[in-house]
Amino acid sequence: MNILVTGSNGFIGRNIKSYIKKYTCHNLFEFNKDSVIEDLNKIVFDLDFVFHLAGVNRVNDNDISSFNKVNVELTRNLCKIFSKNKNIKLLYASSKQASLMNDYGVSKRKAEDICHNLKNKYGNKVCILRLPGIFGAGCKPNYNSVVATFCFKIANKEEIRIIEKDKILELIYVNNLCEYFIKLLNIKNFGDEKPILKSHNIKVLELANLIYSFKNILDSHNFPVLYSQFEKDLYQTFTSYKNYK
Repeated sequence: MNILVTGSNGFIGRNIKSYIKKYTCHNLFEFNKDSVIEDLNKIVFDLDFVFHLAGVNRVNDNDISSFNKVNVELTRNLCKIFSKNKNIKLLYASSKQASLMNDYGVSKRKAEDICHNLKNKYGNKVCILRLPGIFGAGCKPNYNSVVATFCFKIANKEEIRIIEKDKILELIYVNNLCEYFIKLLNIKNFGDEKPILKSHNIKVLELANLIYSFKNILDSHNFPVLYSQFEKDLYQTFTSYKNYK
């Protein structure tokens, strides 16, 4: 199978590339911000599956147009190329925020509509997943992930700021997401409405306290006692930020 990953240098993109190389024998093609979109015309008829992960989820207040430029227009231009080969299966990584009316959510919802059109007009099989927060080693701190930001700051003895302590975060570990993505490569009824794997809900203050407890464990050189898979995944994530640059 020939697989294209857009946003291949992003957090999820880097991880799914690693999984494809490690656990499959598929051929991998990459598309990122340094790529020339017209070059995809050279391989479009060879492609079997596309993980469309490219997008922006945070911009400066004076650069809101980037949401439309990347999330909407890039998706439109990609789908125009993909429509030449109706055998391409497309997985679009949307966001839970697509149900909201903020600039980011609106752009993701418009991108979803473009992907729906690829299915309805050209017959491509399309799966749209509205993802919650994704965490794991390598996620950029001080950007859009509260987990990455908390882990980085606490690991490096910096003060964190908690604004909405009772806000509930829905989180998925990136390794679990990649395992789910790999399963979708060979699913027989690949299509639009696919259930996402089980996520974990936690309040912002509880998340901060849990990460602080990891810091205390490391400082005391004790062996961590972790009671759930989420805690184990979060602990592994936290330790990766000790020497993060």
